[in-house]
Amino acid sequence: MTKLELLNLLTKLVIEYRKDCVDSIKRNSHMNNYKEKRKTKQSTVDAILVDFVNFVGVHQEIDYGLHTKHLIESKTVPLNEEVDLTVLNK
Repeated sequence: MTKLELLNLLTKLVIEYRKDCVDSIKRNSHMNNYKEKRKTKQSTVDAILVDFVNFVGVHQEIDYGLHTKHLIESKTVPLNEEVDLTVLNK
């Protein structure tokens, strides 16, 4: 797997995961110490997910440039298809 393929895979998984992310964090609070009483905003979750993917990219020496709008505007991308961020940026 190339570095770019890894980032594309992470992006696809994040797009799929983001819908259930807050529920998953709450459900797994025994593993992550989540004790937040107020509602967690989707925008906060999206920012963390995007930041993590870009963090991985930096450590792979790639300026991946994923934005939260890519998660929001994207249709679910099958795992065997490449993510084209240039299309999502328009």
